[in-house]
Amino acid sequence: MKKVLLVYIILCLCLNILSCTTKNNSEYKNVLFFRENYGEMGWHNTGDEEKDGKYVGEIKKNEPHGQGTYKYYKNPKDSVIQISLLIPGMPKIIVFVITLWQMLHQGKEKNLPAQYIGKWNRGKKHGNGAYFFPNGDKYEGKWKHGKKHGRGTYFFSNGDKYEGNWKHGKQNGEGKYFFRTGDSFEGKWSDGMIHGTGVYIYPGGEKFVGEWKEGKKHIQGALILSD
Repeated sequence: MKKVLLVYIILCLCLNILSCTTKNNSEYKNVLFFRENYGEMGWHNTGDEEKDGKYVGEIKKNEPHGQGTYKYYKNPKDSVIQISLLIPGMPKIIVFVITLWQMLHQGKEKNLPAQYIGKWNRGKKHGNGAYFFPNGDKYEGKWKHGKKHGRGTYFFSNGDKYEGNWKHGKQNGEGKYFFRTGDSFEGKWSDGMIHGTGVYIYPGGEKFVGEWKEGKKHIQGALILSD
């Protein structure tokens, strides 16, 4: 009898702990909006998803903290305008074509959102995360206090790619840049520009080894032909 009672007590304690844990997790997952209030930008519990940046995830002290997703539209999501109703005297065939086009495109997003998926600390991107830019660019890697910092990869919408170190939001340290044309560069970077010793590799395999300063060749080096 005592064993049964002991098992019952342990089971109740486990269920109580699980209930509290679930409750705490739900309390820390919420929605915030990043908008202006009295001239200052900040996080708020209320906002307009069409105009303000929206965050969904873990929060602490009314700020993003932990894992979460932030999305912001530069332009309104639904910007289909009923222009056929604004221009009196328009020929019926044109009105029909415009109305048909509006019906086919109604509700579709006309612009890509800026979106961040990853870790946060006290309202700022911090840790591992991926940021999707409205123009199609993407960054995956480390963040520190809201800026790219540490190892990360930047994918350009035109097909170029950078892999390497970042510091305070700019390429800094060792890094590799791959051009969509097949060329590549590997070497030193400083404040977002090639700066220091580097190797430029051409699509055919030839290599140029030299010195760069603020993004430009500073000291002519050797050209190594491919085998």
